[in-house]
Amino acid sequence: MKKKRLILLALFILALIGISFYGGAVTYVFLWSVIALPIVLYFYIFMVIISLRIYQKPDGRNMVCGRPSGFYITLQNESFFSFSSLRISFYSSFSTISDIPEDVIYELPPHSRIQKKTGLLCKYRGQYDVGVKQICVTDFLGVFSLTFNIKEPLNVIVAPARLRLFDSFTEGEMQDADSENRAYRSMPDIPVREYLPGDDIRFANWKASAVTGKVMVRELTGEERSGIAIVLDPRRYGEDPFEYLPPENKVTECVLGLALYYLEHNIPVDVYLQEREKSVCKLTAPKDYELLYEKLTGFCFSEERDMTGLLTDSPELSGYRMLIYVLQKWDAGTVAVTESLNTTGVPSRIYLIDDKDFDKESTAAGDTLLIPVGCETVIGEGLN
Repeated sequence: MKKKRLILLALFILALIGISFYGGAVTYVFLWSVIALPIVLYFYIFMVIISLRIYQKPDGRNMVCGRPSGFYITLQNESFFSFSSLRISFYSSFSTISDIPEDVIYELPPHSRIQKKTGLLCKYRGQYDVGVKQICVTDFLGVFSLTFNIKEPLNVIVAPARLRLFDSFTEGEMQDADSENRAYRSMPDIPVREYLPGDDIRFANWKASAVTGKVMVRELTGEERSGIAIVLDPRRYGEDPFEYLPPENKVTECVLGLALYYLEHNIPVDVYLQEREKSVCKLTAPKDYELLYEKLTGFCFSEERDMTGLLTDSPELSGYRMLIYVLQKWDAGTVAVTESLNTTGVPSRIYLIDDKDFDKESTAAGDTLLIPVGCETVIGEGLN
């Protein structure tokens, strides 16, 4: 293509020389022909762009992170002239297209189409563009080309993978969840705790309520704290999808893996989320896992949400036998809240997705497990 442009430039210079030294009708016709040729070629490219139709269709409505699915791409010529050279390129940052090399040149006769069936693999859970990103159109002489982004890219919502975690769940994890500790049972009236929906108001301690300004109830002998609470970090860190999509995907996988583990061991688990307001997904049966899966598929992380706010707005967390935090970042606010909850005697564990800012000396809130964003976590699929 570069050689052809140089040839066209040489012809233009030759035409100018001919006019300057010889003149005549022939040289002027030759000059204007050389000048008109680029205009004709770019007009051809323009007509190709407005006449080309691109159709993209995934095979099925649900797309799952890490699972290939069928994908159809159609290029259609709706004009009366041929398309001599088309090349397509794809969104490749968060998804891959198989069996269609990007260096292939397509030609389309008038009123014809090319349909390709391929495979689409999405790398991360979330919402983003996939499929065809750009079209490169070259004129019929191969002198000029123009690359343009398609007007309506295919935007998909990718569901998280149903994964189990590598080596995260051992018998020690079960012992942590089931072992007796000083927070499980308590003597009558010592201590009292804040009233929770569902508590019997007859066990209210009005003296303690008057002191604290909140309704306090007694923990009776034999009263056992409920199951496991998993708190998901709802905040979006950064504006670039390259920055926030991988850790958000790993957070979602981790929460699903944890919930699946405890359900399979008949341990009730509550997952704390923060959307427009706080919501709690209570899991006691496999059907509850499906509801959590649907919830996390459509869950939107946001820069306006804060992990510290979610924790401080959830005083009932002190009523669980174990607390699990799945965090993207480690900051001073989260340290302060988790340490204050640790004083209640509830054991806690932290799954930290991004360990760049983690300081082991900054926390006494419990055991911390670091999970690199790029690590492989799957050893099998979850509930089907």
